[in-house]
Amino acid sequence: QSPEVAVTIMTSANHLSRQQLEHAFQLFNKVSGQLTESYAQLQDQIKELNLELAAARSERMRQLAEKERYAHRFAQLLDALPAAVVVVDDADKVQQFNPAASRLFDAIAIGDSWCEISQRNILTDRQQDEMTFYSGAVVSFTEQPLAPEPGRILLLLDVSETRQLQVRAERQQRLSAMGQMAAQLAHQIRTPLSSALLYTTHLSRSDLTESQRQKFSRRSHRTLLQMEQQINDMLAFSRGGQYESQPVDLSRLLHEMLQILAPQASEKGIHLRHSGVRTTPAMVTGNHSALLGAMMNIALNAKQHCSEGGSISVALNDAGGDWEMVVCDDGPGVPEEILGKIFDPFFTTRNQGTGLGLAVCQAVALGHQGRVSVDSAPLGGARFHFALPKSTARQSHRRSDSRELIGSAA
Repeated sequence: QSPEVAVTIMTSANHLSRQQLEHAFQLFNKVSGQLTESYAQLQDQIKELNLELAAARSERMRQLAEKERYAHRFAQLLDALPAAVVVVDDADKVQQFNPAASRLFDAIAIGDSWCEISQRNILTDRQQDEMTFYSGAVVSFTEQPLAPEPGRILLLLDVSETRQLQVRAERQQRLSAMGQMAAQLAHQIRTPLSSALLYTTHLSRSDLTESQRQKFSRRSHRTLLQMEQQINDMLAFSRGGQYESQPVDLSRLLHEMLQILAPQASEKGIHLRHSGVRTTPAMVTGNHSALLGAMMNIALNAKQHCSEGGSISVALNDAGGDWEMVVCDDGPGVPEEILGKIFDPFFTTRNQGTGLGLAVCQAVALGHQGRVSVDSAPLGGARFHFALPKSTARQSHRRSDSRELIGSAA
């Protein structure tokens, strides 16, 4: 190659390299600016993140402090609770308990078997959320699972004093009712007793004719029967529903009641109807004498409110799981304003009444797990419903566990 050509080539190469370098430098400056801008944005984001992290850390610390305060308060509450709190795991081992549990249970410790603690301290099995301890304490018992964690928490509260207060209050209520009953009975018996004494005094007179002697004898007998009925009502009411139970056929019971009632109804000209009285047994479990006395009280109440020539109907109905005895009369009925008081003790609309007859009926019904109610008969008068749960003739004898108090009968 000639020298001129070589110089031309070198000059072109130098010019091309300079352009490339300038382009590369411009590109580097552009990228450097972008990096600077990105770094500035990253710095801003880091500052924001630091602020957010600081705020989150502050909130977390606040929440932890709040939870610590709650935990402290909860621990103080557990210590101050009068109820015993015991936490057991899924292996039935004690994990935690409060001071009240230490006082209630003998030598309780972490890791002890709850079953063994129960056997050492509890006399009877759990009944209606209550247990009796060997110490005589009556304890209310509640438990809840620790879901989602395994185990359960037990809450036990000594209610012995509460139960004693309830027994005392019930006893005071019974004594108060008995006092009212005794005062009312003394007032009611005084008049027939005076009459009976007067009639028996007349019987000793020698100038009486035979017809006069029989008249005084009948009157004396009637007043003595009245006093006997009042005393029987008081005894039945004070018994409060505690009866010796045995199978009772209500068909026979109603037949017996009608036989007793017939002479008294005939004396007043009252017609007795016994539609629906069954010829087949209608068995319940209860006390025959108490049920007969209750039904006689209803029937006598109907007789007292019937006018001469009126009628009383008695029926025995199959009411599903119950036998229902129904007594209707054609008297004036029960006024709406006293309908809710008719079974209250000592409530009566008669001058000679003690207000115990229908209260006895309600006490007997409750004592036999039954019910008694009154409404208006279809043709006027009052209609009493006395329902008792059915049983079978082969049902074994058992004692009624119901203990209805005078206050509940009211």
